[in-house]
Amino acid sequence: MNEASSLLLTFLREAWMALAGALLAFVLLAGIAQVLRVSAAGVLGANLWVWESVSALLSVMLIGLFAFLGIPQIVSALQSSLPNASGCGPISELGTFASALIGGLAALRMLKAAFLSALSASIGGSSSFAHALIECAEAIFGMLLASLAIPLGAWFLGTC
Repeated sequence: MNEASSLLLTFLREAWMALAGALLAFVLLAGIAQVLRVSAAGVLGANLWVWESVSALLSVMLIGLFAFLGIPQIVSALQSSLPNASGCGPISELGTFASALIGGLAALRMLKAAFLSALSASIGGSSSFAHALIECAEAIFGMLLASLAIPLGAWFLGTC
């Protein structure tokens, strides 16, 4: 079970790193696109477009900061709150495996939400920062529910 969990967690870490690299590229592209929109709107004298571009640039920067500074801290805090050993025997191993898998999937899901928001902003759409935060909150809530399900499942199965 430990081999499977370490292999799966390694795969999730590699996927997270690949998605983080793509997110960084799209955050930089979105920032460049918004700076170009600000300069073009400034030349045209369209104040509304300038402020829309500035707010989109700030939103993209917030998404990038949240993705690289906030998500790892949230996942590590929630990962430490998940139960590690909820019984003895195979249920304990299964609980440890499930908590590691839940943490890895939640981290990937939160980063995916930030990536889609930055991707949308880089191609000229809305940055949808609120949608990224809502999806992150759903992932956190799912991790908290899973932290309750593991000990309850062990109790229900009657393990020691």
